[in-house]
Amino acid sequence: MDTKKIAVFLEAVKMGSLKKTAEKLNYTQSGLIYLMNSLENELGGLKLLNRTSKGVCLTEEGIALEPYIRQIYESEGELIDKIHEIQREGTRKLRIGTYPIYACDGLPGVIKTFLDDHPDNDITIRVATGQELPKLLSEDDIDLAIGEAGLVKDAAWIPLMEYEIYSAIPQAFDIGEEESITFEALKDYPLLFSSYNQVSNQIEKLLERENPYKIKVESSDGSALLHMVSEGLGVAFLSSLYLKECPQTVTMRPLDPPLTKELGVLAKHEKMNSPLIKAFLPYLKEAQ
Repeated sequence: MDTKKIAVFLEAVKMGSLKKTAEKLNYTQSGLIYLMNSLENELGGLKLLNRTSKGVCLTEEGIALEPYIRQIYESEGELIDKIHEIQREGTRKLRIGTYPIYACDGLPGVIKTFLDDHPDNDITIRVATGQELPKLLSEDDIDLAIGEAGLVKDAAWIPLMEYEIYSAIPQAFDIGEEESITFEALKDYPLLFSSYNQVSNQIEKLLERENPYKIKVESSDGSALLHMVSEGLGVAFLSSLYLKECPQTVTMRPLDPPLTKELGVLAKHEKMNSPLIKAFLPYLKEAQ
């Protein structure tokens, strides 16, 4: 049932005049009469209004049906209000997916500053691997991902920062004092690598060589690799973001030639129109 017709009907009952109702609602009188006839036809041809030269009033059928008709109209209003409420709530919830290291170092400060300025918002953080983030984004389990460039095809991309890949070396290994280290210098040492983090073709080639041994670590958390390096198990390759938590028994050195990665925001193009994401992005950019 068309609630526009119901609204006109209820106004006509209230005004007691089709002419006055037409004037108030900017209808022609003939157009308003057409709407009333159409409403009565939808109700099985039951006549709702008596029309006289003095105005209109409810028929017996109209008196019986008017409370139910009004309920339909009011229920639609409540439905619309509820929809708007849910939409408003939705704009206050932001779901972010990112790597373990950025969830530990960088993101917490950004979120605290943002929530200090926008306390009514709710934020959920999903810590995930590079393999998991694209799926989370495509299935709408997160609103945005903070990850590497090219991680998700056909996604909106906003660069945030560049970082280097470092070699993490046990201090017990005698690899010299150079500030940076070549891949060739590492060829004879045991290697630790994460199956979740294919850093570069150079490192992949290094892994193909006959090193003393290689340990495959099924973890997306570089902290686990750092602890294994600390125990002297081998050399690992990690983001420079791990420099802050590097133990004293480990030396982290940049590679020669340098290997850099770009970290940024990835999201579906339509998500970038979200007022909450637009409000959050400047805080991310400012923190880098």
